Amino acid sequence: MSKKVIRLITLVLAIAMVATLAVGCGGNGDTPGGTSNSGGNSNAKVNGMLAEVDPEDYRGTTVVLATRTDPYANEDGPVCDKFEEKYGINFEYVLIDGPSYVSTIASRISSGQQTDVYFENGDFPGSLTVMQPLDNAKFDLSAPIWNQSLIKASTLEGHAYLVDAISNVWTELDVCVYNQDVFDKLELPTPAEYYERGEWTFANFRYLASEISKEKGYMGASVLDESLCGAANASVFLYEDGKMKLGVDKHFKEVLTYMGKMREDGYIKLDRHEGFNQGKTGMAITNCFGLKRTGYFTKVKSSCLRATYLPVWEKGSPLVYTGIYRGWGLVDGSANPVAAGIFIRYYLDGSNYDMDKTFHNEHVRDFFFELTRQYPDNVLYYRGPDMEKTTGMGESHFGYLFQYQPSNQINSLLDEKIPVMNEMIDKANDIIEQERIQIKQYENDGKINKLS
Repeated sequence: MSKKVIRLITLVLAIAMVATLAVGCGGNGDTPGGTSNSGGNSNAKVNGMLAEVDPEDYRGTTVVLATRTDPYANEDGPVCDKFEEKYGINFEYVLIDGPSYVSTIASRISSGQQTDVYFENGDFPGSLTVMQPLDNAKFDLSAPIWNQSLIKASTLEGHAYLVDAISNVWTELDVCVYNQDVFDKLELPTPAEYYERGEWTFANFRYLASEISKEKGYMGASVLDESLCGAANASVFLYEDGKMKLGVDKHFKEVLTYMGKMREDGYIKLDRHEGFNQGKTGMAITNCFGLKRTGYFTKVKSSCLRATYLPVWEKGSPLVYTGIYRGWGLVDGSANPVAAGIFIRYYLDGSNYDMDKTFHNEHVRDFFFELTRQYPDNVLYYRGPDMEKTTGMGESHFGYLFQYQPSNQINSLLDEKIPVMNEMIDKANDIIEQERIQIKQYENDGKINKLS
């Protein structure tokens, strides 16, 4: 048994004890958002792969995806079928419950039943313990179809661990979704109108939420995860220069206190968008999963949905792109890494999806591609849930204190919890450091390319 597998088994015990909030799941060439077939390696048989990759070499082999949602209950089922038809590579999947995703993959590795494709959905750095670098997938990582921001964010010791395609329909950058019918009824300017005027700020978000909440039975806005903190460029944990760091500072406390006051005033609620689904909440601070028909908003009238960017902290502040740390990579010990790469490339290509059936309406569809077509270079990934899953520590996500604590006590409560946060950081950085050692071992053993 390898040292890595032994390390995995140790980690399983901590991960398996953690119950976490669920995070949202997790065509043709001229379809909006379809990835380009130009650029990158001009000799490649599959754009986004190295020229040496010939899919015919993998016909009749099998690729196994470890997934948190059933593809055949969502829009990716037909895409997986088309992949099999096009390349003759068999597709199989293993359905794993989200909170036990890493620990289950660890157990499968230790028993020799590992899958091939890893779906990162906010598990870092614990996910490093069940992954390998992407070298053996033989991607052409310089191809313009790939999201370079994620490649950079997932690179350790020069080796990338994750890819995502530009305008991949599974992208979950955070957005503000709003109910146009509510705004028409109350004769209020919309978030998109504020954005176009350069006035989409926390102050105007609060104003709109307060006006909507005056209507009997209505709530101003629902908030998912740490999205609103991220919009203000605030996060409990940060990943910088290859290490986890503490993000709790004066600004973070100010943002969380502001949100706590909004909650006390009855303007916002942290929930799974139940009120929005009932047509009784005006805005939802959420992610792009909410733009899809299979997403959060399965009960509200599709035609009333609109979307725009997150508000900025104050006028003149830069627009912050935030979201869950999400991508696709290789499970450690994958038996078919190149075929896994071919699958990932096909699976993430937006042109393989029926966009008219994927999104609620043309308005949110067009906004999705406006948002993702030129993917931002520096996304602020919120790390609170990831760190709790990785370390087995923390309680109810530190960024959620605004939801259940008096706003005037948030600062002192955060100060009390800083020792716990620092202990979490130490544990996370130990995992990262162990993976650095593993990378060097891989290089020395010739399993991946040795970088100068």
